[in-house]
Amino acid sequence: MNWRHPARLTGPSNTAVALWAVAVAFFGVGDLVTTLVGYSITGVTELSPVVKLLLAQHAVLVLTALKAAVFVGFFAIWKYVSRPYSIGVPLGLALLGVAVTAWNTGVILTAVLT
Repeated sequence: MNWRHPARLTGPSNTAVALWAVAVAFFGVGDLVTTLVGYSITGVTELSPVVKLLLAQHAVLVLTALKAAVFVGFFAIWKYVSRPYSIGVPLGLALLGVAVTAWNTGVILTAVLT
């Protein structure tokens, strides 16, 4: 009995690779950088109480580990879910990453320009 999904044998589509790249760029790097920059500006606070607590101690290390754990978890889900539905995993992370990075950038600009 073949337990592997036949579509997975061909590798990820170009769309999936591009979406994973956008997810890493924005959800991974963009959100991390803008969170750390924002955290260093007086008057800017983190909305998430969990992240706010984690930022108080070893911000870069904790946030990087948290982001890595999220990516590993969602990558596992992506590998488990069959096509075409699996494309929603990197798409969701990419959209969330772009939105959060844009939000953080707006907060930073508002704090700096006022």
